Formats: sequence, C-alpha cells, structure tokens
Amino acid sequence: MFSKGTGIDIEKSLISKNRIPILIKDATWLKLFGDTGDRFVNNAKKEVENLLEKQRLIEGQLRHKKSEKRKAMSKIIMLSDEVNNNHLTKGAELLGQYQQEIHTLNDEIDNLTFELETLPMALKEANLNLIKATVKLAYKQLAQWESSIEPFNSEIETLRNRLRELIEKKNDYEEKINSTYLFIHGLLGSEEIEKLDKDMLD
Repeated sequence: MFSKGTGIDIEKSLISKNRIPILIKDATWLKLFGDTGDRFVNNAKKEVENLLEKQRLIEGQLRHKKSEKRKAMSKIIMLSDEVNNNHLTKGAELLGQYQQEIHTLNDEIDNLTFELETLPMALKEANLNLIKATVKLAYKQLAQWESSIEPFNSEIETLRNRLRELIEKKNDYEEKINSTYLFIHGLLGSEEIEKLDKDMLD
C-alpha cells in the first residue's frame, strides 16, 4: 500500500490553503517526529529553529532601539526648552548629538524592520522544506510498519483457525454430554437420575 518514493512534490499554494502551522510548534508533530534520527528532518527542523530564534532576537533589538529613540526624543524636548528658555550654552551641541543619535537609531530601526519583514517568507520556505522531509519520512515509516504487520496478521489468522477448531471441539463435547444425559434421563426417569447424579457426579 505504501511505497518508499523519493520525490516529494508539495505545492506552496496548498500549504497556504490548508493553513499548515509551523511544524516545530505543533504538538502532534513534536510527538511523532520531534526526536527522529532522520538527518533530513533534523536539518530542516534546525533551519526553522534558527529563523525563529533570529526573529525573536530582531524583535528584541527593535524594542530596545525604539526605547532608546524615545529616551533620546525626551532629552531633545527637554534640551530644547533649556536652550529656548534658559539659554543653555552647551544645549545646541547636545541637541546635535541627540539628533545624530536619533538619525542613527532610525537607520538601525529601518534595517531591523526590513529584516523582520523578510523573515516570514524565509520561515515559510523553511517550514515547507520541513514538511517535505516529514512527509518523505512518514511514508518511509508507513511502508516499514506495514511490512512489519504482515507476520502478525499471519499469526493472528493461525490463532483464529486454531480457536475455531477448539470451539468446534468444545461444541461437539457439549452436544455429546447433553444428548447422552437426555437419553439416560429418558430411559431411567428423574428420580433414578437424581440418585445416580449424587453417586456418580459428586
């Protein structure tokens, strides 16, 4: 029934249509394939894990950069008030430094945002590779397990036939017992049978 085919052709559109999850986050996949020794599955799994870790790190960096930008903006607002109201002499120089810091932060935020926006496509591709490796391994295992079932089926059939023979023998003996007992009962009568039952069967 199951063959060990080497070519796995799965359309990306089918993956999108079926809303297949990131496999390493799926409890059933983890139970069935999480600890497999298959090299192709493990390599594809590692690729997905690396991309998810990269996504997590970039998101953390973005939060940090945006926080730094908010702090720099607050300092600029505070310094602008000092320069305008109190004629702070070093204020203009500090303003320039913070403005340059914000410019640098904006560039870093833009780069991180762009990198983060490209990750879903790479993650989808990596997940597709993992799906293909998983399906290939699954069919290989199904073929192996199916061939392993055959000896069990043969043994079950042998036991079934043996059980059928035993049931037939049991029924034969029960029929002989009933027929013989009924014959004796009819021949001697119930009173005599009761006496014989006590003497012969106790």
